Amino acid sequence: MPGPAHATHQTQLSSYSRLVRRVNLTLTTPRAQRERQANLCPSSSDRPEDWERLLEEIEQAEGVALTHRPDGSIHVRWLRTEH
Repeated sequence: MPGPAHATHQTQLSSYSRLVRRVNLTLTTPRAQRERQANLCPSSSDRPEDWERLLEEIEQAEGVALTHRPDGSIHVRWLRTEH
């Protein structure tokens, strides 16, 4: 039977997964795809460590630029990918 650490880890994964899903929905809207940019805002239900982890992962992507705004939102821009 998993111990308390396992339960905590599962909660963190699910909160991060929910955040990733929400951000992916924002980044894949027709407008965001057409303009190759979007604004991301943390939700009051987002865990701060999940938000920081996501931003670190986005920053590592090639051709992506993040601009941190004074209101706490993030402006994301990306280059067109060639197929």
